[in-house]
Amino acid sequence: DVLAGEAGSATPEYMAQLRQKFGLDQPIYVQLWNYMSNAVTFDLGFSFRHNKPVSELILSRLGPTLLLMVSVLIVSVGVGIALGAIAARNLNKWKDNVISTIVVLTYATPVFWAGLMLIVLFSVKLGWFPTSGMEKIAEFNTGFARVVDIAHHMVLPVVTLTLFYLALYTR
Repeated sequence: DVLAGEAGSATPEYMAQLRQKFGLDQPIYVQLWNYMSNAVTFDLGFSFRHNKPVSELILSRLGPTLLLMVSVLIVSVGVGIALGAIAARNLNKWKDNVISTIVVLTYATPVFWAGLMLIVLFSVKLGWFPTSGMEKIAEFNTGFARVVDIAHHMVLPVVTLTLFYLALYTR
Protein backbone atom coordinates (compact mmCIF):
# COMPACT_ATOMS: atom_id res chain seq x y z
CA ASP A 1 0.00 0.00 0.00
CA VAL A 2 2.83 2.40 0.86
CA LEU A 3 4.72 1.64 -2.36
CA ALA A 4 1.55 2.10 -4.39
CA GLY A 5 0.86 5.39 -2.65
CA GLU A 6 4.41 6.62 -3.26
CA ALA A 7 4.20 5.63 -6.91
CA GLY A 8 1.05 7.70 -7.24
CA SER A 9 -0.87 4.93 -8.97
CA ALA A 10 -2.89 2.42 -7.04
CA THR A 11 -4.76 0.72 -9.84
CA PRO A 12 -5.96 -2.81 -9.12
CA GLU A 13 -3.53 -4.16 -11.74
CA TYR A 14 -0.57 -2.42 -10.10
CA MET A 15 -1.64 -3.67 -6.64
CA ALA A 16 -1.88 -7.24 -7.98
CA GLN A 17 1.57 -6.87 -9.54
CA LEU A 18 3.02 -5.69 -6.21
CA ARG A 19 1.35 -8.52 -4.31
CA GLN A 20 2.82 -11.04 -6.73
CA LYS A 21 6.27 -9.42 -6.59
CA PHE A 22 6.38 -9.65 -2.79
CA GLY A 23 4.72 -13.07 -2.63
CA LEU A 24 1.63 -11.77 -0.86
CA ASP A 25 -0.58 -13.68 -3.30
CA GLN A 26 0.64 -16.99 -1.86
CA PRO A 27 -0.90 -18.81 1.13
CA ILE A 28 0.20 -17.74 4.61
CA TYR A 29 2.15 -20.94 5.31
CA VAL A 30 4.18 -20.43 2.10
CA GLN A 31 4.84 -16.80 3.05
CA LEU A 32 5.94 -17.91 6.54
CA TRP A 33 8.22 -20.62 5.11
CA ASN A 34 9.81 -18.14 2.69
CA TYR A 35 10.28 -15.62 5.49
CA MET A 36 11.86 -18.13 7.87
CA SER A 37 14.19 -19.61 5.24
CA ASN A 38 15.27 -16.11 4.16
CA ALA A 39 15.84 -15.05 7.78
CA VAL A 40 18.01 -18.11 8.44
CA THR A 41 20.18 -17.27 5.42
CA PHE A 42 20.23 -13.55 6.39
CA ASP A 43 18.36 -12.63 3.19
CA LEU A 44 16.24 -9.86 4.67
CA GLY A 45 14.96 -8.51 1.39
CA PHE A 46 15.54 -5.34 -0.57
CA SER A 47 14.91 -1.76 0.53
CA PHE A 48 13.34 0.15 -2.32
CA ARG A 49 13.66 3.39 -0.39
CA HIS A 50 17.46 3.06 -0.09
CA ASN A 51 17.91 0.94 -3.22
CA LYS A 52 20.06 -1.70 -1.52
CA PRO A 53 19.64 -4.99 0.37
CA VAL A 54 18.31 -4.66 3.93
CA SER A 55 21.22 -6.72 5.29
CA GLU A 56 23.64 -4.11 3.89
CA LEU A 57 21.67 -1.34 5.60
CA ILE A 58 21.78 -3.18 8.92
CA LEU A 59 25.49 -3.96 8.67
CA SER A 60 26.33 -0.37 7.70
CA ARG A 61 24.65 0.87 10.89
CA LEU A 62 25.94 -1.89 13.17
CA GLY A 63 29.20 -0.12 14.11
CA PRO A 64 27.60 3.15 15.30
CA THR A 65 24.87 1.19 17.10
CA LEU A 66 27.40 -0.95 18.96
CA LEU A 67 29.46 2.14 19.83
CA LEU A 68 26.39 3.81 21.30
CA MET A 69 25.14 0.77 23.22
CA VAL A 70 28.54 -0.19 24.63
CA SER A 71 29.01 3.41 25.82
CA VAL A 72 25.56 3.40 27.41
CA LEU A 73 26.22 0.05 29.08
CA ILE A 74 29.55 1.15 30.54
CA VAL A 75 28.20 4.45 31.88
CA SER A 76 24.91 3.07 33.19
CA VAL A 77 26.45 0.05 34.91
CA GLY A 78 29.28 2.09 36.44
CA VAL A 79 27.12 4.96 37.69
CA GLY A 80 24.27 2.59 38.61
CA ILE A 81 26.49 0.44 40.81
CA ALA A 82 27.95 3.52 42.48
CA LEU A 83 24.52 5.04 43.18
CA GLY A 84 23.19 1.68 44.35
CA ALA A 85 26.10 1.29 46.76
CA ILE A 86 25.60 4.83 48.11
CA ALA A 87 21.89 4.18 48.59
CA ALA A 88 22.54 0.83 50.29
CA ARG A 89 25.12 2.30 52.68
CA ASN A 90 22.69 5.08 53.62
CA LEU A 91 19.54 3.01 53.93
CA ASN A 92 16.48 5.09 54.91
CA LYS A 93 18.53 8.27 55.09
CA TRP A 94 18.26 11.35 52.89
CA LYS A 95 20.84 10.10 50.37
CA ASP A 96 18.90 6.87 49.87
CA ASN A 97 15.64 8.81 49.49
CA VAL A 98 17.11 11.24 46.94
CA ILE A 99 18.69 8.45 44.87
CA SER A 100 15.53 6.35 45.01
CA THR A 101 13.38 9.30 43.92
CA ILE A 102 15.70 10.13 41.03
CA VAL A 103 15.80 6.48 39.96
CA VAL A 104 12.00 6.19 39.95
CA LEU A 105 11.66 9.43 37.98
CA THR A 106 14.24 8.41 35.36
CA TYR A 107 12.65 4.98 35.00
CA ALA A 108 9.16 6.43 34.62
CA THR A 109 10.18 9.13 32.15
CA PRO A 110 9.65 8.07 28.51
CA VAL A 111 13.02 7.87 26.76
CA PHE A 112 11.82 9.75 23.67
CA TRP A 113 10.55 12.64 25.81
CA ALA A 114 13.78 12.83 27.80
CA GLY A 115 15.76 12.87 24.57
CA LEU A 116 13.66 15.67 23.13
CA MET A 117 13.93 17.73 26.30
CA LEU A 118 17.71 17.27 26.41
CA ILE A 119 17.91 18.41 22.77
CA VAL A 120 15.76 21.45 23.46
CA LEU A 121 17.77 22.44 26.51
CA PHE A 122 21.36 21.58 25.61
CA SER A 123 21.25 21.92 21.81
CA VAL A 124 18.66 24.53 20.98
CA LYS A 125 18.70 26.79 24.04
CA LEU A 126 22.31 26.48 25.23
CA GLY A 127 23.97 25.39 21.99
CA TRP A 128 26.38 23.06 23.79
CA PHE A 129 25.74 19.92 21.73
CA PRO A 130 24.63 19.15 18.18
CA THR A 131 20.99 18.27 17.59
CA SER A 132 21.67 15.25 15.41
CA GLY A 133 24.22 13.23 13.50
CA MET A 134 27.28 11.28 14.51
CA GLU A 135 29.93 13.76 13.44
CA LYS A 136 30.39 17.01 11.54
CA ILE A 137 30.61 15.86 7.97
CA ALA A 138 31.85 19.14 6.48
CA GLU A 139 34.92 19.31 8.74
CA PHE A 140 36.57 16.09 7.50
CA ASN A 141 38.19 15.45 10.88
CA THR A 142 40.77 12.70 11.17
CA GLY A 143 42.59 11.07 14.04
CA PHE A 144 42.00 12.35 17.56
CA ALA A 145 39.96 15.33 16.33
CA ARG A 146 37.45 12.90 14.80
CA VAL A 147 37.27 10.89 18.03
CA VAL A 148 36.56 14.09 19.99
CA ASP A 149 33.91 15.13 17.45
CA ILE A 150 32.14 11.77 17.60
CA ALA A 151 32.30 11.80 21.42
CA HIS A 152 30.80 15.30 21.43
CA HIS A 153 27.94 14.11 19.22
CA MET A 154 27.36 11.05 21.43
CA VAL A 155 26.87 12.89 24.72
CA LEU A 156 23.12 13.52 24.44
CA PRO A 157 22.18 10.07 23.07
CA VAL A 158 24.31 8.35 25.72
CA VAL A 159 22.84 10.46 28.53
CA THR A 160 19.30 9.87 27.25
CA LEU A 161 19.63 6.10 27.14
CA THR A 162 21.68 5.99 30.33
CA LEU A 163 18.87 7.65 32.29
CA PHE A 164 16.64 4.65 31.65
CA TYR A 165 19.21 1.91 32.19
CA LEU A 166 20.70 3.70 35.18
CA ALA A 167 17.46 3.11 37.06
CA LEU A 168 17.64 -0.62 36.42
CA TYR A 169 21.23 -0.98 37.55
CA THR A 170 20.85 1.27 40.58
CA ARG A 171 17.91 -0.69 41.92
